Amino acid sequence: MDNFVKRSRAGRNAGFANRFQFALVAFGLSAPLITFLVGVSNFDARAKIALLVALSFVYFIICVWTLWQMRKSASIAEGVEKFLKTEQESKGVTADADDWWADPDGGWNEKIATIEGVSEFFGSSLRPADIFRLIASRLNKIVPFSAVALFVPSMDRKHLIARNAFGNNAVLLENAKLPIDSSATGRAFLSGQIEFLTDLAGEEIYFPDGAVSGLVSSTSVPLWGDGEIFGVLMFFFPEGPIDNERATDYFRVIGVRLGQLLLGSLAYEKSLSSALTDSLTKMPNERAFYVVLENQLAESQRFRDERPLTVLAIDIVDFDQINHKYGHSTGDQMLGFVAQGISSQLRRMDFLARSLNDEFLIILPKASGRMVSEIIHRIAKYFDENSFRIADSESLNIWLSFGRATFWKDGETAEDLVNTARQRKQLSKLEAPPKVLKFPKEYIN
Repeated sequence: MDNFVKRSRAGRNAGFANRFQFALVAFGLSAPLITFLVGVSNFDARAKIALLVALSFVYFIICVWTLWQMRKSASIAEGVEKFLKTEQESKGVTADADDWWADPDGGWNEKIATIEGVSEFFGSSLRPADIFRLIASRLNKIVPFSAVALFVPSMDRKHLIARNAFGNNAVLLENAKLPIDSSATGRAFLSGQIEFLTDLAGEEIYFPDGAVSGLVSSTSVPLWGDGEIFGVLMFFFPEGPIDNERATDYFRVIGVRLGQLLLGSLAYEKSLSSALTDSLTKMPNERAFYVVLENQLAESQRFRDERPLTVLAIDIVDFDQINHKYGHSTGDQMLGFVAQGISSQLRRMDFLARSLNDEFLIILPKASGRMVSEIIHRIAKYFDENSFRIADSESLNIWLSFGRATFWKDGETAEDLVNTARQRKQLSKLEAPPKVLKFPKEYIN
């Protein structure tokens, strides 16, 4: 009964404090308006001074009350800290800053929950690589690692590829490629068990030069998502590994709870990549083309004379007839062959995308008119010298139609350039080839 009365009084006191705090906030918000009204009122000078003094006194009371509340909160926080410390000592746990696994289960789980909450909050607004760095930086406050890397299996599932890295030598670690069948990280992926490596010297051959410099040991934690292992989180330490039973339990929690977050991030990255990739040729699609073109146009607009920009539109001559005669499967294979052939003749800075049907679009940044003609010539010559093999005893020569448009001369927007290039591509099929395509006639259909 006494406890009930105490709780009732505490509830009434808390309610009074909340109402008092609300009243002070309301007064603080309305005080500037009250001061203004007093200033412009018709009261005499003495009345105005009295009212302003009263307002100042109330402000003083608010400041005193706020200071008292801050000290009270600090006192409560200190009491909670002492209580937690007492609880740790009663459980035989030493809260040494160097012993990160000594944190009580509740506090450790709260830190993990904070990482989950922050990651989910930013999940829709950050890139997957940024999400990983956010998780890693928060996790580093719990686990004192020097570096951490996220490994996922390759397409053939023979290697683990580092997708992201954080900490020391992060740039070098992102190029690591570990064999699944002979590395400690591979064993963790296959077995689902945490692997502690006391010495990295035996696995330096799997990493780029300097990637594990200054790193002594590692802990490989399998990542679980949707009931299966999809990757490994590899922690690197400057000293020996932490392999006691309590630390193992915590690493296991990391693999399960943070694994789901990282799996979601990878799934988002995959869906984003799919949205910008042509499923047939694996080349960027038209949506990706316009994204890149807009960025290139922004640069060319800033440096119009020093940074020329040209767009090419290309399609396969008589592709519909080829499709009808040999079937859609052969047509799909031809599109892949053409995509690879065009790509092989472009510069590294050029951007190739597949548009609709048999059309390909190319961005040629920093290409003069002469360079554009040379690239067109190289592409046409490649297909003149390399026929498409339909069967062991049959091959087909591929002929292309070209159209080009140059920024500023033929248009200033992405739509203008693409439309002009497409129109010239269609005209190239009707007009005399030498007037449209500026390379030898033998390469023109």
